[in-house]
Amino acid sequence: MSKGIGAPSATAVDLSATIPGGYMEHAGHGDTSIRSSQTRPSPAIRKSDGLAREVICIGDYKLVPSRRLLTKRGEIVRLGSRAFDILVALSDRAGEVVSQRELIGKVWPNVFVEDVSLRVHVAALRKALDCDGTRFLANVSGRGYSLLAPVSRTVIEETPEPDSAVEPAYPLPPPLARIVGRDENVREIRGKLLSRKFLTIVGSGGVGKTTAALATAHSLLGEFLGAVCFVELGPVGSPQFLAVKIMSAFGLPVQAQDPVPELIEHLRRKRVLLVLDGCEHLITEAAMVAERLFRGVTNLHILATSREALRAEGEYVHPLPPLISPPEDVTLTAAEALAYPAIQLFFDRLAGAGFGDVLSNEDARIVGDMCRQLGGIALAIELAAGRAATCGIRDTASLLKSRFALLWPGRRTAPARQQTLYATLDWSYNLLSDTERTVLRRLSVFAGSFTAEAAQEVARGDLELEEVVEAIGRLLEKFLASIDPSDPCTRYRLLDTTRAYASRKLEEAGECELVRRNHALYYCELLRATSANERGTDKAAASAMDLDDVRAALRWAFGKGGDALLGADIAAFSAPLWLGRALLTECRVWMEKAASVSCDAKGAPTQQQLRIQIAFASTELFTSGFTGNTIAAWTKTLERAQALGDKPAQLMSYLVLWGGEIRAARYLDALDTAKKCAALANGSSDAGTLAMGEWMVGHSKHHLARFAEAREHLLHGLQIDTEAARFASTKETGYDRRIDAFCILSNTLWMLGKPDAAKAWENRALAEAKSLGFTIPIGLAMSWALLNGHLSEPDYDVVERDAVELLEQSRMHSIDSDAGFALCIMGLCQAKRGQFGAGARLVAEGLRVLVGAQMEAFSALIISHTCEAAISADRTQDALFWISQLRSADHDQEHWCSSEILRVRGLLAFALDSQDDAEAHFRNAVRIARQQGALSWELRSTISLNRLMLEQQREKEALDALEAVYAQFNEGHSGTDLLAAKRQIEELRIRLRVPR
Repeated sequence: MSKGIGAPSATAVDLSATIPGGYMEHAGHGDTSIRSSQTRPSPAIRKSDGLAREVICIGDYKLVPSRRLLTKRGEIVRLGSRAFDILVALSDRAGEVVSQRELIGKVWPNVFVEDVSLRVHVAALRKALDCDGTRFLANVSGRGYSLLAPVSRTVIEETPEPDSAVEPAYPLPPPLARIVGRDENVREIRGKLLSRKFLTIVGSGGVGKTTAALATAHSLLGEFLGAVCFVELGPVGSPQFLAVKIMSAFGLPVQAQDPVPELIEHLRRKRVLLVLDGCEHLITEAAMVAERLFRGVTNLHILATSREALRAEGEYVHPLPPLISPPEDVTLTAAEALAYPAIQLFFDRLAGAGFGDVLSNEDARIVGDMCRQLGGIALAIELAAGRAATCGIRDTASLLKSRFALLWPGRRTAPARQQTLYATLDWSYNLLSDTERTVLRRLSVFAGSFTAEAAQEVARGDLELEEVVEAIGRLLEKFLASIDPSDPCTRYRLLDTTRAYASRKLEEAGECELVRRNHALYYCELLRATSANERGTDKAAASAMDLDDVRAALRWAFGKGGDALLGADIAAFSAPLWLGRALLTECRVWMEKAASVSCDAKGAPTQQQLRIQIAFASTELFTSGFTGNTIAAWTKTLERAQALGDKPAQLMSYLVLWGGEIRAARYLDALDTAKKCAALANGSSDAGTLAMGEWMVGHSKHHLARFAEAREHLLHGLQIDTEAARFASTKETGYDRRIDAFCILSNTLWMLGKPDAAKAWENRALAEAKSLGFTIPIGLAMSWALLNGHLSEPDYDVVERDAVELLEQSRMHSIDSDAGFALCIMGLCQAKRGQFGAGARLVAEGLRVLVGAQMEAFSALIISHTCEAAISADRTQDALFWISQLRSADHDQEHWCSSEILRVRGLLAFALDSQDDAEAHFRNAVRIARQQGALSWELRSTISLNRLMLEQQREKEALDALEAVYAQFNEGHSGTDLLAAKRQIEELRIRLRVPR
């Protein structure tokens, strides 16, 4: 087995028959392997020159795994990625029972996932498949799931136009044995050439221009009755010999100093296709000769290839795109990856080099990353595949960005300029002007994409600005730089291989340190201006697209020969960039480096120290939670801010210390800190600081069950807040107070008996959080929405689905507090379904995670509801255990769920046949809820009290109490508690014969 290749597995993909110009596909069952031994094709796929796709027919549905597509009678059926993977796995074993463990292993390989996650996605799949009443998917209790529908498999194949059998009348190299991923391009070039007659294929070196031109030429042999002449211009070293080379290709003697008129005369009455391959080094002469021939010969068709347009009269330009690679954010199996031409070419060349190992899904992912890094350039992919055949895929990938990759050898028979990437790039580099070479070298310091402004500032040096702008435009024309398609704004980039080559040239020119300093200075100024909100029309804002370059600037600044003081400035100003995207560990590393420099440097600005301290304390908060070290870091930040008189930093410090108190459920301390913050803010004319104080006080009062006051503070804070202040705070901390206010308002309104209004704020929080794109606010909005759903949604499936979504997001971004809460709600749903043991284990795990994340605000409510689930399951000992887990603070201090805890204590007393204690708890719960204005809690406690009174045959008293509370609700009657209350009222009226 070659070095770097993983062992075979049931999800591995092996290279089977190589399909030239098409796709490698698999239609087997169970083991999805396609081997690279070229002895015989897969039994489900025959070798051809076309495009083959496996189609799985499931009743009226058609499933195309390679395209991740499901249709029904031609209409696309929308499925989530997990549900789609489950359907593919079940279709492989149609009619059989596939266990839950097996499905989880296929859909979530190498990841621990709870059974409830599978159940949620199966429910979504069943909803999509069984929408017309036909039962396609069965749940076999205790065993797993089975696809009941009839399943059949076919392979749809598209065969391209066959090559003509006409022999060429002029020199024409034979076509390549296998051309991958260019069928559509060749068809398009052929059509344009026939209609427009003069076409130039342009593209970067190695993208496949010659391959496409040669394939086009062979496909047109019949059209031109063999009169196709292919002229390779690469070996022509001087422009004066270009026309001579063309004459020789037609077999004509050269008798004049200017042979073009003779050539025109020779071709005048013929219908000929002339292919001029590799014009870039003779661009001016090639344009002149082609233009003269095109004007002089009516029936002449010209197909040229060049790294830039000829700009000749009559010319149409056809840019040849790179081969398509899988998107970065899409997870595909190896079989699915083969639908992408770049990966097809890699695997085709890999198999051609005698590679015979199994290719796993992980290998395919690595190959996809490599193809993206290589920009879909065919030559680069072929060279990388050749290297992988001997050294393994993983080792090849690790060397891809190094300069070694530039020297990997290609086909011995290829032109010298295409035998290595270095030779290809050297060919292009030597054709540039001195200014273009200088600018290309200097652009190599950019690690990612860059703006025109950044390029001009960093590459300028001793050049005039106009020279730099013109040179960048010429590099784009010659495909040595490109526009980044991933950004809606105009940004540019160099391919990794081009960057490595140009970086080497930068070192040879002795400019490396100077240009890297300019690069670091530019990003320091950009970050400073962004931090200070100095973004005008002439200054762009730093964004996620600049992260790679900020990293590069920091590495240089803190490295040998760099400028550590400049690095400290960059780190201090870059903090919002890391925190805003939850890159917390990396932020902490840079802040530690910056802090050591800033503290050691004489005369270092104290504001810089404060910025670094804030960023360091923030990373401590988000990576370690509210530990003693975190509290100490923020206390130090507050003291430093007070010494400097920096009010914004003081406010931020109060905010974090208050957050720790909220999470620890120390609500009185939290209100005290919030009031200090609000008092400090009251001395400011800035609406944003005033809004922050109002929000903190409102949030604290919600948790202290002062709901009406909380609503007023929160609404006032939202009314006076400004977008600029709110976003500045979000960038600094990664936490969004506006989203939090929406969430707390939603729950406050639910408590106050306004379920519909609560739902509106909940939806607003979710929508705005997702539009922001920041991880922490999204998780916050999802968590509170999940809590409200748990309290009011009668459909457990809906609550479970939302919990699974939150769990998957939180694990993706390592936010333990969200993950712990999601696990708790999933466990409570299971317990309500009658699976108390499994549910309680999930709740226990969730609570453990919450404790580790220093988040206890929800713990008392979760523990109480687990106790209630144990009571419903008639597991009294479990109920006693769970109620014992409540902290002393939950007994002694009234807070937002005190009434609910008392209600559950009443249920436990009732279960233990202590009716007097039960009634005392219930009435106490009703009293506290009424004092707090918590109408929803009052309704719950009244429902529980009524069950006791019904047991004691106190029906009239029960009806009067429940009707009095129920009548106060004027909305949200489809919620769990209001539905239960309505049923109880109707039953009591019937029993007491009270008219409606």
